Amino acid sequence: MRKGFPNAFAALALAIALAACTHSSDSPPPPPTPDEAARADYARIVSGANAILYGDQLGYVGTDDEVERVGVRCLVDVCSAAFSRFTRPNNFSVETVELELMGERRGVSLVVEEASRTHLDVHVYGGWLDHSLFGTESVLLTSAELPDQGATVVLSYSVGFSTEENPSAVEGSARWEGLMIGRDMRASDSRGQVILGDADVMLDFGTTAITADVEFTDIANVESGEAWDDMAWYGMAVEDGAFAHSDAADDTISGRFFGPGEEEVGGVFERDGIAGAFGGRRASD
Repeated sequence: MRKGFPNAFAALALAIALAACTHSSDSPPPPPTPDEAARADYARIVSGANAILYGDQLGYVGTDDEVERVGVRCLVDVCSAAFSRFTRPNNFSVETVELELMGERRGVSLVVEEASRTHLDVHVYGGWLDHSLFGTESVLLTSAELPDQGATVVLSYSVGFSTEENPSAVEGSARWEGLMIGRDMRASDSRGQVILGDADVMLDFGTTAITADVEFTDIANVESGEAWDDMAWYGMAVEDGAFAHSDAADDTISGRFFGPGEEEVGGVFERDGIAGAFGGRRASD
């Protein structure tokens, strides 16, 4: 007894398959899904990035334990933690993480990134622009093989393309609008939860120097809605496309302008029990 299709059926099946292949090759590819488009945007930003800012690494075990700090120092394109761990812009990737697109607020695309590894769970709440991105990352150490099982490490960063030039303006001032994203680092049950607010950066183009003011407003806990007081830093000198100010290890801010025309800004900060990052777009001259 013959098994399989008769020759005529086989020929017909082959013809249909070839026709389907031909049709497929002539048809335009389907548009990317929102997830695929977001990953492509992330890869584009990171591949063009040449500058990075990192906040200190903050670790804790319990909600009421004292926070342990590892100092981070940054040059333009590299940051080091405790003189041993080095991070560059091309170290960032979302290839193996889950993305949740949270929509857009004040021109910033909000995204949650989550990943589970053999020894840790990662949660990132980030903001993406055209030439830069920023976020707050929480890493929970889960492996019983590690002495610090159960500890959480919080990281804050800003990454993008920088010309290392100061912005310019026709008038005497300019403004960038965006968001701040942080984590509650106080000794409380809300420790590690995400804090979100508005961020505004204003430049004053004086006759002899450029100075930056940064203001955070409408700050609240994303989960509970608990409100926080506004924050501000004033009169910071802008040099080589960057600005910074520090009164203490837990009261500091560093920022940099990103994009071909310095149309974006980003940075990291810590104050009043919040450690985080910020970013935004140029809104006016």
